[in-house]
Amino acid sequence: MTDSEKKLLMALVAMVHQHLHAHGDEVDNLAESAGERAIQVLSDFGLMEMVNTRFGRWTEAGKKFSEEIGYVKHAPIDYPGSIRLVRKSEPDK
Repeated sequence: MTDSEKKLLMALVAMVHQHLHAHGDEVDNLAESAGERAIQVLSDFGLMEMVNTRFGRWTEAGKKFSEEIGYVKHAPIDYPGSIRLVRKSEPDK
């Protein structure tokens, strides 16, 4: 990864942490094209894996990268009316 790629990935990881909903290691792209593309790009760099068209999952490399740039896992916050996953999503076949 070049320095330029790392700078861009830092911004993209920050955007995912700040604007998309996390459910454990899984991230909901909220059916927004920007969220979908963010997860796709992070998947291309091995920081996330695509679960299906709506969800991505942080890889170990992605979790480590997030910690290195200052994002740590926080306790989940329950919002009224929010989606709650009861098990891990299965990848699309």
